[in-house]
Amino acid sequence: MRGSWCVVRWILVSQFRVLRTGTLFEIRNDNLQVTVNTNLKKMRITNLQKKELSDIFQKLKLNIHDFKTSGQYKEFKIEFKFDDFSFSINKRNQTEYNLTIYPVDNKNGYSVGAKWENVLTYFEKWAKAIKSELSTPTGWETFDSENYMKTEFSDLKEKFSAEEQELIKQNLKELTSKIKQLELNEEVFKTFETKLDELSKKVDKLNKFDWKSLFIGTIVSLLFTFGLPPETSGFIWELVKTTFSRVQLSI
Repeated sequence: MRGSWCVVRWILVSQFRVLRTGTLFEIRNDNLQVTVNTNLKKMRITNLQKKELSDIFQKLKLNIHDFKTSGQYKEFKIEFKFDDFSFSINKRNQTEYNLTIYPVDNKNGYSVGAKWENVLTYFEKWAKAIKSELSTPTGWETFDSENYMKTEFSDLKEKFSAEEQELIKQNLKELTSKIKQLELNEEVFKTFETKLDELSKKVDKLNKFDWKSLFIGTIVSLLFTFGLPPETSGFIWELVKTTFSRVQLSI
């Protein structure tokens, strides 16, 4: 009988443990699972860390409207809207992060573990490659009559939505900044800047067809008026295409 009681006592003791608070806690698989899940939920990528990532975008002058973010708590993902480039962060513990990166030169992507300071290094490398990819002409561009603006019959009556207007204005600013980097004659650049600013002010007043026609006509007229070399004209036209094609406004 005494032996049986010892067995029962051992079973009872083995099923419980006393926490430092003195609370009796039952040790079961489901309790352990709840504890682990609770700890995981408490981990999160902070707003300060996300701000550090966005600061890199600001420094590189990447258009944040071209990207989307997702995830919560311990997960955060940045994706380029118009291609497969993405950067995913998963917080593994308090100091370690798992990264899944799809760069511009690898459709398969890769995964790597890192501490936060190295996460920033990987992220900046990824963002710099995207910046270079989007802003570098291939050298095969020509100035021809292709319908770059994708003008459609319905454009004769439709106006841009509020979201489209904002995106166009943002991209006109981006185009102005890119043209400035070409170090053109000061008078030439100032004229481009003034005309693009005028186009920005008219985007909410004209229908799609009229604004697109005005935009194309303005760019073409400026290129011919200043008699820019063919390679410079082709470069500027490629900037126009890359800047606006990524917005997916059918323009």
